[in-house]
Amino acid sequence: MANYSKDMERQNKALKDLMSGKEHVKDYIQVGYEGKQENRGGETRKSELTDVMASVRMPWFCPNCQKTMKKKLDNKFWRLFGHCMDCQIEIETKLRYKGEFEEYAKRKVLENKKAYLKDLRQSIVEFEQNGGKAEFFNQVGVQEVELEKEQWEMGEEQFSKIVEEAYAHIDKLQADIDEEENLLNTTKNNK
Repeated sequence: MANYSKDMERQNKALKDLMSGKEHVKDYIQVGYEGKQENRGGETRKSELTDVMASVRMPWFCPNCQKTMKKKLDNKFWRLFGHCMDCQIEIETKLRYKGEFEEYAKRKVLENKKAYLKDLRQSIVEFEQNGGKAEFFNQVGVQEVELEKEQWEMGEEQFSKIVEEAYAHIDKLQADIDEEENLLNTTKNNK
């Protein structure tokens, strides 16, 4: 049936009872939450999350240039930099004009490498905590849906070898990042 809903059926029943003069009795339970009622003399109540949500939500207008932020990329640049894409393009253009863009770009790449290394380190710690065991659930079956449990386990010797190799690789990456950061800092200080 098109456009059929239980809510519509309830409304029709309530209207029918109202028109026939009968008293309408609800046959459902409605659950909700109503906070404490306070009289604050016209002051609006604010939830604890109001400020948090306002800081996360993209505004209609850019805080720097006051232009509307309606492009798709404005949302991305708002989350990354706190302003619209046009402002970011202007900033990067000024950096190019001053000859500082290359260093800016290298610093951005370096920060991304550091974040990647941090995530990698955390995943190795989690791998080490679960002892190299993993459990996956796969959906199988065509007619009837079934759930299949798949378990992976490795030997103690292989597990410790993989963890040692992973930590050695992370240490090497950290050394490369430190060297790159020192190089950037020395070139900055020499200017």
